[in-house]
Amino acid sequence: MEDAQVLLPKVAWPARGGKEIIYRASSPRDPDYLDKIDTEIEDLATDGTGSQLPGGGGPGLHAPVTNSKKKDSSRSLQPFDVEEAPSTPRPSQSTINQWLHWGLSLGTLYLFNLALAKAVAAAGISFPSPLIGMFGIIGVLVATSAVSQPRAEQLCALFQPAVAWIEKWLALFYVPSLVMLPLSLRSLSGSEMARIMGVNVIGVFLTLLVTAQIAISVRNLVRTQLEETTPPKQSFPFNRNHYIGWGALLLTTFLGLAASGGSLLTQLSVPFLLASTVCGYLGGTSLPSKARAVFHPVIVTAACANIGALLQGWVTGIGYDESLRSYLTKTAGAWGAGDWLMSLLGVVILSFGFKIFGQRRLMKRHAPEIFGSVILSAAFSLLSTAFMCRAAGLSPAIARGTTPRSVTIALALPIATALDAPHTMTAFSVVLSGLIGANFSQLVLTKLGYKDPIARGLACAGSAHGLGTAALAASESEAVPFAALAYALMGITSTLLVALPPFRSLILMITG
Repeated sequence: MEDAQVLLPKVAWPARGGKEIIYRASSPRDPDYLDKIDTEIEDLATDGTGSQLPGGGGPGLHAPVTNSKKKDSSRSLQPFDVEEAPSTPRPSQSTINQWLHWGLSLGTLYLFNLALAKAVAAAGISFPSPLIGMFGIIGVLVATSAVSQPRAEQLCALFQPAVAWIEKWLALFYVPSLVMLPLSLRSLSGSEMARIMGVNVIGVFLTLLVTAQIAISVRNLVRTQLEETTPPKQSFPFNRNHYIGWGALLLTTFLGLAASGGSLLTQLSVPFLLASTVCGYLGGTSLPSKARAVFHPVIVTAACANIGALLQGWVTGIGYDESLRSYLTKTAGAWGAGDWLMSLLGVVILSFGFKIFGQRRLMKRHAPEIFGSVILSAAFSLLSTAFMCRAAGLSPAIARGTTPRSVTIALALPIATALDAPHTMTAFSVVLSGLIGANFSQLVLTKLGYKDPIARGLACAGSAHGLGTAALAASESEAVPFAALAYALMGITSTLLVALPPFRSLILMITG
């Protein structure tokens, strides 16, 4: 137990005799313990027996009762030690420690991703380097847990702030390719747009039903009983400081651009367009749930980024098109706001390693259903989409860009690169498929009688990736763990398939 608690922050309460009772969060397994520690401190005032803790805690605050059968060991604070302490830590110290922990964990993953990308490129390997890193993380965690489970938990706890932060801002890193759509879609005719949308609509429901039926068929063969599972914890909502901070940056940089008449464009363009994007995301996520069904945060974010580009082009005189091109340059020179956001996509893939390791027991118990459905669904989605694009008469470039529509965009873009497809078309198809699936997949499955939680979770994620998983989270907690696994595994499997020369050649042959 002591090993599992080394990384956890201490909470001190003054006691008689110049000593303090030191409390620690009792388990690092709670992925949100850094976010919750302040709340737990406020809830602590008695020692579990009804008596006031030395030093007090204020009215209405109660510590967890240690002999309660309903005690949640991952949330409780327990006496860990008694030691000399010169003073009680202030809340500001706790906040600083949390920021340092977050910076260390995220910075380590970011630098690891950069170093790995350079090493893979130098070795002439065409396989996406973040996936190599993800498999490496899983391997290290599995090997460590075989030797010492507490050590493996410590390692997960070390990177948990980064993983939680990535999950909270995940959609933001997908947006830049979508922001560039206005420049790419101008060359498409109305007929082409209609055919692209038709392929996505039909493809979503074909993949949904095929995945659900595969899952049901495998479950009828293996007959593994469904155990009660814990759905992934929802991330904490954005607070007032997020809105104030990013709103202030947006306003001050815009006023600077307007007052300078463009002379400060080089200095202010990136922070202004970045603030436009982040404020759009904050606004989109704060909409009521019914409004988000129509105005998804991803769409709101992309729209706000385009409005920002429009305003920047207007006040500086460079025009909308040039302003938007500066958002995502994809060059080794000066990066735009979109380049900085997309630089974190590799870290997103690395974070999948921790999430998959955390669900290893579920994967082991339901391996036939999960892997059977994911592998067949990934192959079906890629090939069926390629065939439909060819049948619809779409150009080879558009067809290749549409093919990975069922894959989360962090992995869909590497697939598009492998197929020599335009990233903007891939981003458009991925988001369109996700929105369709998020709004209609559950209804279709219910109408057709698919009630099994495993089948529903795998099917929704297999056809609509992360957006389908998010839609399930609101109403089907039993299905969410399977969806959360499937949307990551679907992208990984699709990437592995496209990395195989025969399979990639088959897609290229189909699309023309």
